[in-house]
Amino acid sequence: MITRFDIHNFKSLLEFKLPPGTNELGPFTCLIGLNGAGKSTLLQAFDFIAQVATGGITDWLERREWKPSELGNNLGLRKPFIMFVVEIRTSAGEKVVWRARFNISQRKCTMETIVSGNSTLLRVESGRLSFTKTDNNEQRFEKVPFEYEGSVLSALKLDDAHPGILEIKTALASLHSLELLAPQLMRRKARAALDIGSGGEKLAPFLDQLPAEAKIKLLSMLQDFYPQLKVWNIKGYRAGWKSLRIEESFAKGNAVEAGHINDGFLRIIAILSQAFTKHQVLLLDEIENGINPALVEKLMDFLVALGREGKQVIVTTHSPVILNYLDDAVAKEGVILLYKTPLGETKSCRYFDQPETENKLRALGPGEVFMDTDLTKMVERLGNEPVNGGGEPDGGGK
Repeated sequence: MITRFDIHNFKSLLEFKLPPGTNELGPFTCLIGLNGAGKSTLLQAFDFIAQVATGGITDWLERREWKPSELGNNLGLRKPFIMFVVEIRTSAGEKVVWRARFNISQRKCTMETIVSGNSTLLRVESGRLSFTKTDNNEQRFEKVPFEYEGSVLSALKLDDAHPGILEIKTALASLHSLELLAPQLMRRKARAALDIGSGGEKLAPFLDQLPAEAKIKLLSMLQDFYPQLKVWNIKGYRAGWKSLRIEESFAKGNAVEAGHINDGFLRIIAILSQAFTKHQVLLLDEIENGINPALVEKLMDFLVALGREGKQVIVTTHSPVILNYLDDAVAKEGVILLYKTPLGETKSCRYFDQPETENKLRALGPGEVFMDTDLTKMVERLGNEPVNGGGEPDGGGK
């Protein structure tokens, strides 16, 4: 589980820390804020570090149709690098911290460390590489002996590396962003896939390869949202192309082809399908988009339950309805307000720790507090307050 994420110089994220203060990220986090506060940018930053860890930066940029230069801050303070710190809690309960300095033009980390307790497990600095092996012996190279994109983690042989190094790579490789989900992509025919893709374009072949038991369970879950659903299935075409079809109880055996399935159903089935993936960290932008308000409570229950089952979920929303479906304890811990300073920098705070909201939560539901609070005035106050605990993240070298 990712417990802390600091990043500097990524778009509007300068000296940005999540969560704020000394808290840790929990299984469920809900990001709120005014339009343009940086919610989508933060999800993009999470996805960025996953691509750095796995070496997929070039393909990732192409999918988003971005230039490398667009990764850096957009506030006129041009710098050639992005620095970040990622802290995870391992399956054994230990904390491992990855610090890195990513050179934008070279598309790779030129400085990075992985630390567990008082032990430095990996270091890249001045072109040199050293890392700790499973037998606790250190392997050193005067020059990194291979080409890589992103982090050395993307290419380094990890079979005999210290488990802490592998845990960082695994944690980031298991992150999956669904912020680009698009119903028009989910309706397309597609061929073999291990997940649904960044926009849902591989939904049909992913569903097709699920084990029979998972398919039955997914149908039951979907019927909880859409009682009229009789069955879903995948239609095969030549050369391995697949598309999704559904049958409804009142349709007398007539299947609804992918091109005619409604947007809400497609988003629901894409999100529910994540219960059957190996992804451990899920990112969802504006979770309420295209979904009937009557179904939002079920969806929120599902996402919070994923957290209890070991996955980590980070969502954004503009809807107070979303917050009303959270328990007070989950809301107080997991609802993070993003806002911008007068200089355009994105900052964060725990929404229900603020004087405008803290007392209200004792008498009102989380969503009711949201509706009863003038977010614009709160953001204006926060934006003009001095920020504590600033400073750039340590980019790997000391």
